[in-house]
Amino acid sequence: MIALRDSLPVLRLDDGTIEIIRREWLCGCLARAAVKAGYIQWWLAEHVTESILCFLAGCYGKPAISIPELNEFIRSALQAIGHGEVALKYETLEPPCVISLADLAAEAGPGYELAFFQLLKERMQPMLSRRATNINVLGMQNCVRFLQSVKTWSRSCSELRSEIVDFLRAQLEKDKPEVLLTIR
Repeated sequence: MIALRDSLPVLRLDDGTIEIIRREWLCGCLARAAVKAGYIQWWLAEHVTESILCFLAGCYGKPAISIPELNEFIRSALQAIGHGEVALKYETLEPPCVISLADLAAEAGPGYELAFFQLLKERMQPMLSRRATNINVLGMQNCVRFLQSVKTWSRSCSELRSEIVDFLRAQLEKDKPEVLLTIR
């Protein structure tokens, strides 16, 4: 028998790949639905997320769950607690694709900004071609300082950060403007 992480089932995507169910991702999907339903900061998102994860870990008997099954389960839970308006707006986004800028910078090497941008483009292309709806780009500050070979932030660091953000936005606008992009 294989033990699943946190006793949670894995998420089976439409293309047959599997992902782990992440708390912050699920909470983000709930918060997004609440905003669409008119709640600016819905304090219940975290509590509903915990309840759903608890149910999936303890009572859901299958090793995998599909997005449509998860959607239906979450909508039922929201209606059961009296938040049908949030249930109507709820949809599970595919889990975010993650790009580590710090890893790409290390692969390119200090001072090799052109190689970094080429690597970034190469990492984004498969995500965009598979129609990713949610991309998280992590490690901006460490990446910029590494590429600039500095320990403290400077004006040139701010300029490079702006170039990276502009590059990411340009890639998305060119290929897929409806992607949710998070840069940290």
